[in-house]
Amino acid sequence: MDDFVPKPIHDCYHIYSDGTRILVLCDEDDDFILMMNLIAVVAYYCHLTVLALEVMSTHFHCILKGAPEGIVKFQKEIKRLIVRHFNRDGHPERVKNSIWIQADPIHDEEELRRKIIYVFRNCTEAGFEFLPEDYRWGPGRSYCHSDKEKSYKKVCDLGYREQCRLFRTRVKLPGDWEYNSDGMLVPRSYMDINYLKNNVFVSPRQFIAFLSVKKKDLAEMEAADAKPFMDKKDENKLRKEIAERSRTKYGRDVLQLSQGERIELATQLWSERKTLSIKQLARLTRSDLTVLKAVLHFQDHPV
Repeated sequence: MDDFVPKPIHDCYHIYSDGTRILVLCDEDDDFILMMNLIAVVAYYCHLTVLALEVMSTHFHCILKGAPEGIVKFQKEIKRLIVRHFNRDGHPERVKNSIWIQADPIHDEEELRRKIIYVFRNCTEAGFEFLPEDYRWGPGRSYCHSDKEKSYKKVCDLGYREQCRLFRTRVKLPGDWEYNSDGMLVPRSYMDINYLKNNVFVSPRQFIAFLSVKKKDLAEMEAADAKPFMDKKDENKLRKEIAERSRTKYGRDVLQLSQGERIELATQLWSERKTLSIKQLARLTRSDLTVLKAVLHFQDHPV
């Protein structure tokens, strides 16, 4: 029998922010409600559908479905709105140079299931003492309960100005979306539950089976999430070091150096740590890549 090959997927993405660069993103309930609503509203504005989301005190995760250009637009727009909110709210220190948002494509159905469970379980892994379905700032009951709360109200009952004030957006939202007494849009209203039922978890039994994903798999996913941010951190650290060396050695910023001085600076760094990427070194010192490779006799090595 041939090995099972999961069905490929080309329109789903795991989007998440870097929680290691920031002390706190969400401190009070209003912050969490804002982030939950932002994900829903910006996804709708970018013509994306939400399959999963989870907001933590330092970061957020979501699984979105849609076109690549919509994903890029979502990354830029949600970052802009987060920064705008905290600047207006008197907490610019929370987000200054700290909001990094990554989007990873999901390649097949198996990965999609695991990533959804990873997002769903994120609160528990972070120390939430109850089941993930009871966590307020995630899909929670949307996955695990079919009943609707009688206290929920519909967006269509609001006037446009009232909607703008409550959800902090000028985007006109679908009238059948629901919101609770706290002003938070109900995830079940905007999540594509039918897609989840028909294409992802075809039965509660399958959902429960994937809930038991191994710790090793979770650790691998967490490591994969962290890598892009760690790479950016390393590059930021290197950029600061290069700037300091340039001022110390030449008394000028890197941009003010001659090409020869830039090559000299890059060569000095290369002699001290040959694990650096030549492309990265040329980019950060503004050196000519061809010249730098020739100076370092790097023609026969991969860049």
